[in-house]
Amino acid sequence: MKAASLSPVLGSLSLSLAAFALPACGAPTSYEMRLTTSAGMGAGGGMAAMFGAMTGGSSVTRSMHLQLTSPNDIPAGYEANHAVPAAMRIGPQLPLRGERRSGGSAASGDEREPDGRVLIYWGCSPTVPKGQPEVIDFRALAGKVPPEIMGMARQSRTQGKSSGDETSLPPRSILWPNGDRDFNGIPAEASAVGEHLVKASFMKDDIRYNINPALDFLEPMNLKARSENLKAAIPLTWDGLARSRGWDLQAFGANGEKEMVIWMAARNKQPMLPASQRECTIPEGIFAKSEMAMLTGIAHGPVQGFSYPPQPPGEKKKLPLIWSATVRVMGYDNVILGMPTSEDPHGRTEPASGPGNESAADSVLPSGVGNVLKGIFGR
Repeated sequence: MKAASLSPVLGSLSLSLAAFALPACGAPTSYEMRLTTSAGMGAGGGMAAMFGAMTGGSSVTRSMHLQLTSPNDIPAGYEANHAVPAAMRIGPQLPLRGERRSGGSAASGDEREPDGRVLIYWGCSPTVPKGQPEVIDFRALAGKVPPEIMGMARQSRTQGKSSGDETSLPPRSILWPNGDRDFNGIPAEASAVGEHLVKASFMKDDIRYNINPALDFLEPMNLKARSENLKAAIPLTWDGLARSRGWDLQAFGANGEKEMVIWMAARNKQPMLPASQRECTIPEGIFAKSEMAMLTGIAHGPVQGFSYPPQPPGEKKKLPLIWSATVRVMGYDNVILGMPTSEDPHGRTEPASGPGNESAADSVLPSGVGNVLKGIFGR
């Protein structure tokens, strides 16, 4: 397999690296608001949320992520906050905060080549289509693994370690709710509709925009797996959402510590599935060797951009932007595959309670996937 063919497959593993890219000199201040409706174990606290749902508690939460990114270092002693409308039922002033960023080199850690395999399946079908899985054998590809993937592996191994000669630089990104000790969650009845105002002591111009009902929080996706048998085909269903632009579905399982299985509803499509689709099937047997697997679903809601100054209509020459803001609305849901399930009074399919389920479920949460990656990339 040519190294170039790895890019579409492994690209999703390195998407988070883009968050660390800094604006070029002269770029406008950028702002992002992400409104998320989460269900399943993603709803406000992982295992606690899951077991709360099994005992009759709410398994749906709303969250908001705010991030301001400056093209320049943010000066010490800054003040910045986001004023939200009364309908949010929090605030009304939300503090934006950031930490100094590393300016030195981290400890080099273990530089061994990765050792293990990733099996990749895709598509909605009861059986595995011809030509699948695609197998990425890291041992066979020694020296050809994309550098960003190796960098992620090294970072995971050196997390929390220091070379002793690190320096720190002022932040360029400040966020919320990170660092807000007074934050206790967003109420279930909260709405983002109304005027939003961002002020910062280092910005000459405020960021101001209005959210209409079409940009408000989505309803829950209610993703369900209709079979608990990992050796069989697994039918999936979810609710239709009027404002969804489409869906992403992915599942991850581990065959020991050296092999990961990944399934995607589609490849090279964003979103993976159209908004009109309401069901999909994971092919038979692809997780047969896994004790459990984790299924995640994403509902892509509306996205809208705002900017200042307003651009003259019909003009080819654009005015230099002072700031730009993007509001993204999405839904998130996840399900543990391979655990006995039962319908709760609200119609959601939840893992059945019982001794040992918590530790079993933990094995396929992010730490479980992390253990497989450590097995592949070295400890």
